[in-house]
Amino acid sequence: MIMNKWPLLLFLVFLTSLASAQEKERQSYIIPYVGWNQEKLNWNIAGNENGQYPNVLSELKWQQLRGPEMGIISAVSISSRFQVRWDFSYKAITSGTVNDTDYAGDNRALKTAEFNLQADKGYTIKTRLELSYLLWSNQTFSFRPHAGYFGSYQKLYMLDGDTPLIPGKELKSTYKPEWHGAVLGLETNFKKENWNVNLDISGMYFPQYSATANWNLREELRRPVSFEHRSKGTGWDAGLRIGYQFGQRIQPFVSARYTQIEAGKGTDKLYMSNGDIYKSRLNEVNSTSISIGIGVKILF
Repeated sequence: MIMNKWPLLLFLVFLTSLASAQEKERQSYIIPYVGWNQEKLNWNIAGNENGQYPNVLSELKWQQLRGPEMGIISAVSISSRFQVRWDFSYKAITSGTVNDTDYAGDNRALKTAEFNLQADKGYTIKTRLELSYLLWSNQTFSFRPHAGYFGSYQKLYMLDGDTPLIPGKELKSTYKPEWHGAVLGLETNFKKENWNVNLDISGMYFPQYSATANWNLREELRRPVSFEHRSKGTGWDAGLRIGYQFGQRIQPFVSARYTQIEAGKGTDKLYMSNGDIYKSRLNEVNSTSISIGIGVKILF
């Protein structure tokens, strides 16, 4: 067994010595950026806690949640190889739709109700705090594994369209989903003359999912929390940034990012205004986000 470990040990020693021989990167930076983002989120629940009667009772789909996004990334080098990085972004939802459908039969049979509503209001906040390590670098490539925390917080709306859902009343229901948990990733950087290409791929491991809803026109439901969701999931994230170096400190760039997170079976708790609580199964939650943007990397 000891002999079998020697090739791995020699490989690790080789990587360590090679990294030590390369030029040490000790650059802190700040990146303000703006862009355009589109998201969607959908979930469905069953009729009871066992996923029966029917297996899909109600389903909601928020789609084409579009709007401007702005953010900032800051990185501080705490040694020649270790770096602390923080990313924060805010998106204002300016357009979008939501579909609310109920069923009485299994597998989405016997549709009992369907509403197509507006969702052109709300926001998305995302944040990441990570520690990265310069594993290897030369004049052209560098590799940085990183680990940390990520969080995503939204406020989604269900709003009237041109015709009120209930005459004389305003629909203004809200759904507030949250994802938070650990993230692991690898950042690869390629340099060629003044061009810089950065590819960052991350996996989000077992994020916690929670959400609360306020259904403002349902008099039989409690407010401000009409029901809540709890579950766990997985996800991944990929970001690409292409920049051009001007001088020693300024690097404008274009970027694109895609995120997908999914949650499996969880719980749905419905709170009635009379104090009763009903439980059913949250079958699944799916969330995706795609964005494009521009910004500038300022080195210190």
